[in-house]
Amino acid sequence: MPKLDHTIDTVKSSLEYAQLAGFIYQHNAQLLVLQEPLNDDGSILNNFVQHELTADQIGLQFGLRLLDNKFDFLIGVTHSNQDRSYEISPGNLKADQKAFNLLYTFYNFPKAFYLVSLPLAANSIQLEETIESQLFNQPQLDFLNTAIKTNPMGQQVNWMKSFIVQQALDMKVRIQTCLN
Repeated sequence: MPKLDHTIDTVKSSLEYAQLAGFIYQHNAQLLVLQEPLNDDGSILNNFVQHELTADQIGLQFGLRLLDNKFDFLIGVTHSNQDRSYEISPGNLKADQKAFNLLYTFYNFPKAFYLVSLPLAANSIQLEETIESQLFNQPQLDFLNTAIKTNPMGQQVNWMKSFIVQQALDMKVRIQTCLN
């Protein structure tokens, strides 16, 4: 884990050196957001997933918050769909939402934004439990429960939820690795 002598500036430099994203945005003295996240090989990370039947789309962005000498791993989650009855316009973003580029990779404005937060030191089970409690339990995201595919072994897999958890886990581990 990052030592207490790390500042937000030294952490930003470490993230940039590790090439985790095309750009690291510093929102304020405590918050960094990875814009245009990258895979290990330098290619652009697939940070969105779309339901085949409903056209609901989830976008993911990742960040770090330094608060009380501890780092929290943040997952900014944007939900978008074809329903134009309600959309978040850039002028309606509030607080830390402004740090996350909510229009990135979306064909229309997002309908909802969720911010999942957990300690950077959390293990994979804690990450999955946090995502389940802070994100997957949202009634507006019930469509995630209908995104089912059969894997080669004949098992039913909730593929959208698995995608979200796996992308978050991969980025959390990469951030932890570059800060150690």
